Formats: sequence, structure tokens, C-alpha cells
Amino acid sequence: MKQQINLYLAEFRVKKDPITTLLIGQIVGGVLLTMIVISAFDMFTRWDLNNELAELRADLVEETRKTSQLDDQLAQRSQNNELAERLLRAEGRLTASRSIRDFLSETKLGNVTGFSEYFKDISRASIDGLSVSTFEISSGGDGVNIVGQVIDSALVPQFVDNIEAGQSSLRSQRFSSKISRESPEARVFSFELSNQSE
Repeated sequence: MKQQINLYLAEFRVKKDPITTLLIGQIVGGVLLTMIVISAFDMFTRWDLNNELAELRADLVEETRKTSQLDDQLAQRSQNNELAERLLRAEGRLTASRSIRDFLSETKLGNVTGFSEYFKDISRASIDGLSVSTFEISSGGDGVNIVGQVIDSALVPQFVDNIEAGQSSLRSQRFSSKISRESPEARVFSFELSNQSE
């Protein structure tokens, strides 16, 4: 016996969800919502960037104004001949001062404070029976020569000791002495003191 089976019966068919208006509305609504969110984000980003660009343009305008002011001031200063001449004179004085300083640092000037202390020390060192007739200073105070008379030759070393106890730079000098008299009967001795720098 033969039996026929109808495979096209409704219970054997694959069930398909029908596309309904509600489903299409949800899909379209979701797409629109996504596009609105993306557009809003894009608009917000553009608005923020436009604000930042406006601030940068304002800063650029301000900096350009300041630069123009500085250029104008620089142009005025460079056109000011009196200022340029004063600058040249100041540079000339500076160069001259440096030349003088270099010259003075390389040149031995000797005693630059004066010789009044020398004379004070000579007068303080004086002894009864000794007189100074000549006092010579040479080489800026490095060379000293003292000539005089004394009644006793023993007073000359004492005179030198008194000079070495003074306050001037004579105290650091070493003196050599020459003592002589004109004849054995002469009562006065002549002396000469000269120094050499230590």
C-alpha cells in the first residue's frame, strides 16, 4: 500500500518572522537616534574647536600688536642719533678705562701713597749729635740715600735701628753705611746710608 506525504503542509514549513511595521519603526528609530547622537557630538566638537580657534586668533592679534609696538620702539631707538652717540662715547670711555687699568696693572709705579711717612720716620729717628744734610729718594721709593754728620760713629747704627722701628716702608729696607772723617783730628764724622730692597 502506498501512502503519500505532503511535505508542504503548514506544520512542516519553516516559520519566518514577518517584517512588521513595528520592527521597521524600531530599526529606523535606532538608526536616527545613532545619527542624532553622532551629529550632536560632531557639533559639540566643532563648537569647542571654534571657541579654541577664536581664543588663539585673539592671542595672535594681541601678540602681533605687541610685536608691532616693540618694532616701533626699536625703530625709534635706532633712529635716535643722540642715543647712538652717547653709546659710542660710553664705549670709548670703557675702552680707555680698560687700557689704563691694563697699563697700571703691568707697570710698577713704586710708592703711590707719597713720601711724607719717610720724612716722619727720619725725624722720629733723629738722635742728639746726628744731623741729616741730604735725603734722596729714587725709583719710586725703592732707592733711599741719607747723608749727614755725626759726632760719634756709634750713633749711626742706633739711627738705623730707629728708622727700622718706624711706620713707613723704610723699616723693611736694609741699609749699608759708610762712615768717614776728613782727618784723624776732626771731631765730626760724615756718614752715608743707602738701601737695597729686600
